[in-house]
Amino acid sequence: MQKAEIMGQPDYDDSYSTCVETHSTLRVFSDHITPDEITKLLQIEPTSAFRKGDSYSHGKLKRKANGWFYSTEQLSSSKDTRRHIDLILATLDGKDDSVQKLHIEGCKIDLTTYWVSVGQGGPWLMPRQMLKLGTLGIEIWWDIYFADKDEKCPDAAKPSSKKTKRHG
Repeated sequence: MQKAEIMGQPDYDDSYSTCVETHSTLRVFSDHITPDEITKLLQIEPTSAFRKGDSYSHGKLKRKANGWFYSTEQLSSSKDTRRHIDLILATLDGKDDSVQKLHIEGCKIDLTTYWVSVGQGGPWLMPRQMLKLGTLGIEIWWDIYFADKDEKCPDAAKPSSKKTKRHG
């Protein structure tokens, strides 16, 4: 653990050399609680949402559940996953009871982090982040892509499918 983290201040590396791009998304899925109800309960405006039954994929498919999403993609250009996770955790600060209510109501809540990597070295969590996510009952996972070592431009490293459409 680095000295700044021990003293309570995270020591972010916003220009993380092996990351081309990263952002995190808090996701809430429910069969019966609507995105508007999730927004009201959490008191957080989602960055995107959809309703059960909405069509997607050019109208060929229908959503099987309600989806509510809060993403850091437009909030920070940092290449340090820890900063993006802290932005989400800060938004949830003081909302433990609301998150617990969503769990009790059967919602699936997780945090996903998009990560495009070059070279050796990847994303990591700080112990206090693991503790907070565990206390909230929120699972975390990474959506990892590998760019060529010569690629430094985020657009060149993105997968061909539009990443903002990846939430089920």
